[in-house]
Amino acid sequence: MWISQLDLTQWRNHESTRLACSPGVTVLVGPNGQGKTNVVEAIRYLATLGSHRVASAAPLIRDDQESATVFAQLHHGERNISAGVTLKRHGTNEATLNGNKTKLSEIPRWVSAVMFAPEDAAIVRGEPSFRRHFIDELVLGGSPSMAAVFSDFERVLKQRNSLLKSLRSSSRGADLSTLDAWTESFAQAAAAIVADRVRYLREITPRVAKEYDNLAGGDEIAATYQPRGYVLEDESPESIARAIADALVAVRAEELERGMTLIGPHRDDVEFTIDNKPARTHASQGETWSLALALRLGMAAWLRENRASGDPIIMLDDVFAELDARRREKLVSAITDYEQLIITSAVEDDLPPGLEGTRLDVKNGVVSPR
Repeated sequence: MWISQLDLTQWRNHESTRLACSPGVTVLVGPNGQGKTNVVEAIRYLATLGSHRVASAAPLIRDDQESATVFAQLHHGERNISAGVTLKRHGTNEATLNGNKTKLSEIPRWVSAVMFAPEDAAIVRGEPSFRRHFIDELVLGGSPSMAAVFSDFERVLKQRNSLLKSLRSSSRGADLSTLDAWTESFAQAAAAIVADRVRYLREITPRVAKEYDNLAGGDEIAATYQPRGYVLEDESPESIARAIADALVAVRAEELERGMTLIGPHRDDVEFTIDNKPARTHASQGETWSLALALRLGMAAWLRENRASGDPIIMLDDVFAELDARRREKLVSAITDYEQLIITSAVEDDLPPGLEGTRLDVKNGVVSPR
């Protein structure tokens, strides 16, 4: 897959930007704060319906504007696809495919991309939310239809939390039948997410280990899904749903006291280990970066093998500045055979020697050719 044209309107600091690309390498060059990351963030949004920097859509809309749009012309073999989203400060976001309105959750079916960013170090050493976001991005990449499940899960979680808060303020002996109904809906949606997380984590780990060996060499890499407050006896959604529902019953008194859902995929974690030691607490800076890169490379390799669209679009957001010369060379050698690379760099000298391709300048939200 590759992108030939990207149009941004009122997206971050881009008032109106049209980026034309070709297969191969495109490099966006410009000082920090000029809008390079905003470009690759827009492509990532089409693939994942999320940002790696903010949790809500509002910051993605240009200041003093009510909406922002991202449209892309995509190519997979002989097939051409136009996909776009319109984010609204107020109201419901919209999406189109080939000029026709569609559900927002349909867009990731048609856009496959993997983004490397300095924030990826937090996947290894940061809070559990960073690892959850990584594994959910993998799930969405492998099963784009899961976008609808994630949306349903967020809706049910919000409703269940709202109900728990209202019950907390109610007198004792309140009718809990509505809570039982929401708990059942929550367990079903949660189980679908957890089942895919476990499956895709297991499938990607050998590829991550291979990429880590290429980058750093020698160490054994493992990954374990860590449910919080319930036990996974097997990986079937039915079994997981029962485990989550039973665990929620066991903590009901605490949930009613705190007014929040205490068990589910929104609280789980993933443990990565290097030579049987938790990477979160024991990885050096070099090991952290090698593992973070290996996770993205493993994801890209898995998507290449399993998505009908073939190669994902590979995006590197000012990553070379964080790497020593050896890791830069190793990373480039691992990605140069992908169909399209889009790279940002604040300093052109950070780019590895021999990385040929189109150079574009970015300044104050304007992209211009050299």
